Amino acid sequence: IAALDDGVTIDEAIVISEAIEQAVNRLQAEFIELLLLTGEDLSEQQILDFLAELDRQQQEFAEERLVRDEETYAADAAKSLEGLAKRLLGRLDEAQQSLIASRSKELMRIDRLWYDDRTVWGATLRTILETRAPDWQSDVRALSEARSSARTPAYVAGIDHNGDIILELLVDIINGRTERQDRKMRRFLNGLIADIDALTIGDVAEALVVE
Repeated sequence: IAALDDGVTIDEAIVISEAIEQAVNRLQAEFIELLLLTGEDLSEQQILDFLAELDRQQQEFAEERLVRDEETYAADAAKSLEGLAKRLLGRLDEAQQSLIASRSKELMRIDRLWYDDRTVWGATLRTILETRAPDWQSDVRALSEARSSARTPAYVAGIDHNGDIILELLVDIINGRTERQDRKMRRFLNGLIADIDALTIGDVAEALVVE
């Protein structure tokens, strides 16, 4: 928070984004453990219903997202980024909205790459759940942990490219914020820090016990 007084740099934004990503990854790992615990009591029909829902979501994504032209894709990206900026700063002025619209056109289209990646992941998960071999829970954990490393080079390049553009955009908007937006952002960040602390408190407690 203190860094806001002198302006945020790209390096500082990267550190913040990595901290948030780590917290999210820990939360996802805990969520998977909860699902696995619940999954032990699921019937065959419930497993099939779950897999059918994954298939439905894939089909819905393809029908709604993959059919977009480039102009619509950029407009949707701008809308998402504007929503993110509004959560952080509140109401945006015309210059900020124009900046978001302009930078959104520089984003690489990765919806097809996301779809293909999730298709491969879903097929592997289906095999694990339909077979449910001894210690199948370990297979699910391994699948989750390998999700990032299993991405294709093209998908990784797209994620990195878009991540750089989004971080640069947010830094520019943050450093050009108004006093009203500054107050809103500080409230938002204080709440976010509290959320991250809540996610990491278990790790801290575990470390103290081990030491």
